[in-house]
Amino acid sequence: MRLYTVHELSGPAVDSEGVEFVHEGFCWPAFFAGLLWLLYKRLWLASLLYVAAALLLGSGVLALGIVAPGPLLCAVAFHFLLAATANDIHRWTLGRRGYREIAIVGGRNLVEAERDFFRQWSGPVAPASPTVTSATLSTFATTGAVWPRRPAADHGDGHGVLGLFPKAGG
Repeated sequence: MRLYTVHELSGPAVDSEGVEFVHEGFCWPAFFAGLLWLLYKRLWLASLLYVAAALLLGSGVLALGIVAPGPLLCAVAFHFLLAATANDIHRWTLGRRGYREIAIVGGRNLVEAERDFFRQWSGPVAPASPTVTSATLSTFATTGAVWPRRPAADHGDGHGVLGLFPKAGG
């Protein structure tokens, strides 16, 4: 079973635009073609850092006079490190772009995980109002959709204690 994190852009359209799935774990495409994978995913800052790190690693290998198979082993280790953290870099970039993680789903492949998520997903919920008017609709269009959330201060017992732990002082 593969795990995917689901990320939502603030204020997505009701038809699931702005929802992205990111695989959890090792990224084989990033291992074999690191820079191309970063550019394909539009991870511009990570691409620049990749080029800088590759140049630094290459110049370090040359300056130290490491002979074969040392440079090859350094390159393989560098790409292994990238592939191990590639999806985390993708999640970090989505966070910088305004996405927030809303769920973790699993499936045999991406299609099955998406199907299971969207089967249970009720979509973003519009702010509640007693009557729907054109002013309400225009306000909704400009502010975007929101997910229903518990108020931050409401933790059930009023003390912010999770689970079945006893209340403070009791």
